[in-house]
Amino acid sequence: MGIQGCSESGTPDGAEAGATSIPAPLLRDYRHIGGIESIAVDGTRYFFGYDFSEDLVLSPLIDDTELMSVFAETHMEQRDGLHDREYWWDLVDGSLEYSGLAEPESCSFESDQLRLIVTSLKNIAETGVPAPDFDYPYHLRFLLSSAGQWEEQFTTTEEGMTALQGIESSAGGTTLEQIARDVLLETRNAMNVAGGNWAEVFNALAH
Repeated sequence: MGIQGCSESGTPDGAEAGATSIPAPLLRDYRHIGGIESIAVDGTRYFFGYDFSEDLVLSPLIDDTELMSVFAETHMEQRDGLHDREYWWDLVDGSLEYSGLAEPESCSFESDQLRLIVTSLKNIAETGVPAPDFDYPYHLRFLLSSAGQWEEQFTTTEEGMTALQGIESSAGGTTLEQIARDVLLETRNAMNVAGGNWAEVFNALAH
């Protein structure tokens, strides 16, 4: 579930958008220069702040346009300084159509897709048989890494993808079973260190 405001509609305004209703930033307690990105998970649109200069996610996933604008007004700035809520609302709205990180088609995820990643890896770890249709989207791995301040970078996943798909043999004599186990471990690590509610929203990857 995304983070919502405290009013009945989940949308704070005016005095209702008090400090207690604004999610805490994921990083240091000073304003980061950043923009607004969004993704969809199971049809729900989530917004988040992103620092492009440091490649870091700045906020939890927020499923309310007004609250995302309040978060940005409170915790973020642009290169030309601070801006009000209306300015940020325009950037939130723009993130529905444009991403500075990935093509729009790469910004939507389904829980069935996430569960299939885990199931496929477990099957490979048990049988050593590659899965030609195995897909672990780069943008998903990128976002989880960024939300965890890059403590987990999915190195084995990147290097072992073609082996898991059966396109190439695994390098260095590493068995396919071990690669799959290592990718499952990377996924668990990424979920453990992801800030805010990122692991909760992507809980279909939990195993």
